[in-house]
Amino acid sequence: MVRVNGSKFGINNRISLVSPLPELLGMEHGEEIVFFVENGEVIIRKKTRRYNGFDFESKEIKERLDEFERKESESIVDISDSSNVEQTAFKEYQRDKARRKSL
Repeated sequence: MVRVNGSKFGINNRISLVSPLPELLGMEHGEEIVFFVENGEVIIRKKTRRYNGFDFESKEIKERLDEFERKESESIVDISDSSNVEQTAFKEYQRDKARRKSL
């Protein structure tokens, strides 16, 4: 499982799908999404159509998500051979903190 992004619970019980989730799911305005809860976690899935029992769109979505996860995992620091993991993490924290402050 890879974290794609986050969102805040809003007025009228709304949650926005923030980038890159709509792109990864191939979402267009008006399309349905389905929510599942498993072991206390919410799973969001685009409602897709089956053609003679085959779900080609879900296969395409899975391929996009696998590629996204592969790219995300490449950016993770390997802690087994890095002596400055904390320093690298702290720099990332400072960048994130500055970004949040500018919002």
